[in-house]
Amino acid sequence: MKTWIKERLDKIDALFPPERLTRSRERITRLWHGQPPLDRLPFTFNPLTPIDYYAAITPPELRLRQMLDESVLHGQMDDDFIPAFFPGCRQATIPNMFGAAEVVVEDDVTCTKILWEISDIAKLSEPSMAPGTVAHEWLALEKFVLEETESRLPIHVTDMQGPADVCGQMWGYENLLTCAYEDPGAYHRLLAKVTEAFVMFWDAQRKAAGDRFVGTHLWGWNWVPPDAGASLSADSLVMLSPDFYREFYQPHLETIAKRFGGLAVHSCGDFSQVVPAMCATPGLKAVHCGQMKLDDILKAGMDDRALVILGSPQEKAQQVFDLIRENKMRVDLSISIKPPDGKPVASWTEQDWGVVRRTNDSILSAAHC
Repeated sequence: MKTWIKERLDKIDALFPPERLTRSRERITRLWHGQPPLDRLPFTFNPLTPIDYYAAITPPELRLRQMLDESVLHGQMDDDFIPAFFPGCRQATIPNMFGAAEVVVEDDVTCTKILWEISDIAKLSEPSMAPGTVAHEWLALEKFVLEETESRLPIHVTDMQGPADVCGQMWGYENLLTCAYEDPGAYHRLLAKVTEAFVMFWDAQRKAAGDRFVGTHLWGWNWVPPDAGASLSADSLVMLSPDFYREFYQPHLETIAKRFGGLAVHSCGDFSQVVPAMCATPGLKAVHCGQMKLDDILKAGMDDRALVILGSPQEKAQQVFDLIRENKMRVDLSISIKPPDGKPVASWTEQDWGVVRRTNDSILSAAHC
């Protein structure tokens, strides 16, 4: 093990002793299981340093250094952060398994189209994780982290997008949605094939990481219990009607939920119109809101059948905790800390840290039951 890695891991172990990790895991597990809080509502602060979510072009050693450094910094806070390695997101991961080329333009990652008409669905190759594929690169990265840390650092699943959004990339959303009306059978065959690729790659990551596997990419720094199921991204939910969701999305979400014992679904934007239908989806355990706030999703009809994962700025934390208690909601909350005077954390003085710690104490007080 390299000296710089060992030094950081030793610091992390000192900052996150077993009793701290046990309490955080217990708080989060109780939340997911619908049990009364241990002592307070769980919450996690967002990373204190810039972490590239779209990690396609970050060299492995630099990515590992970033994640270890963030964990060391985060250890000075008092929340439910659990140190782990989050690989990142490459939207071309599953399309590339079918032969679509990854396209990277600065920080934007997409893929080439490989579907042009309905008849092309039957011509799709079998999904592959062979050398040269993005999926193989992800597995190599995870193997690198396990070896370099001697398996001392848990590893999150990567954000590989959900089946419908994968198909939208390979074909274009307008073609995918039109196909659902013109040839429902072909649409479902396509979604079923991509769903199996999703399952295939999820299983490969779970097998590679073993007992170090953390089955969520939401947000990428939040821990979940082993029985939480799978997580996927479905930003296209914003375009759907409830009826379309039930007929053309839900069956494939149910397939994944059945395979993994549950499912958490992410969407950016405002997907209020499908929230009641989502709540009724068998196997759905959590809904992750990229932009919607708690009062937004409550107005949309969110109920307590599923856990809500969302964020809040520090100045709104008290209001969010009050809403959680008032509505008896289960919420996995991430809170953005406002940097003192807007300064990057590397330049914080001890006085700046004092301001942040007082904010931390105020949020802890708001979270207590």
